[in-house]
Amino acid sequence: MENKKVISVRRLAAIERAKALGMPLKGFEISVLERDALEWKQREDAKKTEVHDPASNFPGESREAESVISGQSSGIRDEGDVELGMWKEGSYHSPSGSKISANETEIYEGFDWKPYRSEQSEGKKKPKNLNTASVARIARKIMAREWAAALGDRTFDSKQGLIEREAEAHRQKKVAEREQKELEEQRTQRQRTAMESALRTFGRRLLDITEPANPETVETILESAFDKMGELIDITWQPDGCTVLLEPWEEKRLRKENEGTIPAVFEAIIDDNLNLASYRKLEDPDILRQIRNDMVLKEIISSFRKSPVQDIHAFENTVAEGGRIIQLNEVINEGWKVKFEPWEEMRKRNIGRKGRPPVVTYVIKTDKDFNDISCEKI
Repeated sequence: MENKKVISVRRLAAIERAKALGMPLKGFEISVLERDALEWKQREDAKKTEVHDPASNFPGESREAESVISGQSSGIRDEGDVELGMWKEGSYHSPSGSKISANETEIYEGFDWKPYRSEQSEGKKKPKNLNTASVARIARKIMAREWAAALGDRTFDSKQGLIEREAEAHRQKKVAEREQKELEEQRTQRQRTAMESALRTFGRRLLDITEPANPETVETILESAFDKMGELIDITWQPDGCTVLLEPWEEKRLRKENEGTIPAVFEAIIDDNLNLASYRKLEDPDILRQIRNDMVLKEIISSFRKSPVQDIHAFENTVAEGGRIIQLNEVINEGWKVKFEPWEEMRKRNIGRKGRPPVVTYVIKTDKDFNDISCEKI
């Protein structure tokens, strides 16, 4: 039988380790004792094969196959690993001390081996080298972002953060609008209750009149009934009742606190049984601007009509009672034009805004006979 050079798994691991560490390799030699043990093992395996397979008539092929099998399953041992006393018929002892059959030798020695890997062979990723200019640029960007965040600038913020802030602001705005609407509804309900109470008072006062009442007397009684509720702006009589325009005192106080110029006017429709048929707030801006101009002009005209002499001097004195006259001009073939600032608006500008603009002014136009008088805000 031709002798073949057999290397064990441990020897292969030692060679791998030596190559990885750069160590010199020693020559491989098999001892005489181990060679005799391998030959004896091959003869025993051949006898067992002939016993289990007597139909085989090709001893040459059987011997060659046995030689290959013995080369794989004989242990492929290194020096010192195999001693004659360890090998017996059909079995040997593993390094851990357990007895393993000859058929399991190949599985034990072939699949239990893990190749040696050196930690030095696994290369680590090298960090990216940054030059001085790159480091300085990164540092400037970081400092700019930090300063922007400290000063409240959103330029360096992420888009996600900006969207979240806008969504939160929109949500808070909706919540504030809903709360404001609820407060307005509550105030409207209180004012409606007060209006119904004022109508009951008006009805009782009408019953107390013993003599026939004219429209002026009825209007005076209605105005006195609404004194506690708000400022009466206009009363329009109709065949089946009347329509009342007024600004409640509560709404007027809020308008002054917010320095608003447009009054909060409510329209109340009263039927012929003195029941409140409708009570709503006017929203048309043109109507509200016209009502504002009429409210400014109302007191001026009332005071002017009471003056004994109705001329330009009396008209000028009446306008001066309502505000600061800025300019008085005579328009040829038309009449007079007066530009003035109401005292209330002047007080807001001087006290509330510390003299800062805007200057709220009105222009009153009248003909020469003082019959057609109009007012308009500039």
